[in-house]
Amino acid sequence: MTTLELLTKEEIEKIYKEHMVIDFPADELKPLPMIYKAMDAGKYECYGLKDDGGICGYCFLVKLGKDYLGDYIATYPEIRNKGLGAELVHHMAEMLKNAHSLIVEVEDPEFAETEEDRILQTRRLNFYLRNGVIDTGVKARCFGVPFKILEIVTSHPHSKEELQDLYRRHYAAVLPKEMFEKNVEI
Repeated sequence: MTTLELLTKEEIEKIYKEHMVIDFPADELKPLPMIYKAMDAGKYECYGLKDDGGICGYCFLVKLGKDYLGDYIATYPEIRNKGLGAELVHHMAEMLKNAHSLIVEVEDPEFAETEEDRILQTRRLNFYLRNGVIDTGVKARCFGVPFKILEIVTSHPHSKEELQDLYRRHYAAVLPKEMFEKNVEI
């Protein structure tokens, strides 16, 4: 039995230093102080997937009112392929069932630099699709990384224009203006 629980800053730092730096490419990882600043401003929430053995996964979310962006979502490598990723997505959808929107970005396999990257990115995309997350057809480039924008439908599916606006607003809320303008394209 797993639960999704709000993390303390100590738990966040441990996850960041021990897992996120491995789970995500350096060019996609926000500095920890930036995450804390967004948390303190009420624009960021960090949750841990917990089972009997402790934390086994996490989701870090950008929050704007009732709109959410899944910023970092992963399970620990040693327990992958055991259904916990699906449980994590299910818990997120359940926890945010009254949200206005919940969007997720995944690397677009069409732009993978190597065959190995393409296979991994395709696996990630297919994981979300198998778990009820919808490919919206919206694409973005954030810090040079091409993404597909997916949606976990909460209140209702959103139009492409609404999703593009949500994506922009999420990043504008947590990045300095100059950094946002230079690095976020949609």
